[in-house]
Amino acid sequence: MTVPISPFMFLCAGIIGIVSAYFAHRMGRSPYLWFAIGFLFGIFGIFAIFFASKKKEESPKPEPVFIINGPKDKFWYYLNGANERQGPMSHDALTNAWKEGKIDSSTYVWHEELREWTPLKETLKLVPHNKSF
Repeated sequence: MTVPISPFMFLCAGIIGIVSAYFAHRMGRSPYLWFAIGFLFGIFGIFAIFFASKKKEESPKPEPVFIINGPKDKFWYYLNGANERQGPMSHDALTNAWKEGKIDSSTYVWHEELREWTPLKETLKLVPHNKSF
């Protein structure tokens, strides 16, 4: 027995395909693929959207950051704009001054393990985000 294909069947399949595409789009899936699935499989295509495995969200890759590389247990000094020595200060205090913009990468710094005043940019080290040294 042959089932005649009527325009009404195409209309119903198209509507179910559109509903499938709508739900797929709201769930972050490909609406074109799910339109085809809904069109071909009808109401089962709509149910399949909800039972299909969840799409994994990609976590953003953390960007590397610069840290001041040097001894944390020594006193640090820096030269301000008038070439006056500022310090002594801890490694953390120098890091905070750099993050707050009080000093920049061209500022000269010194601690007792350095032979001479060195630009801060020569002591910076690029490390993965949230990794402390």
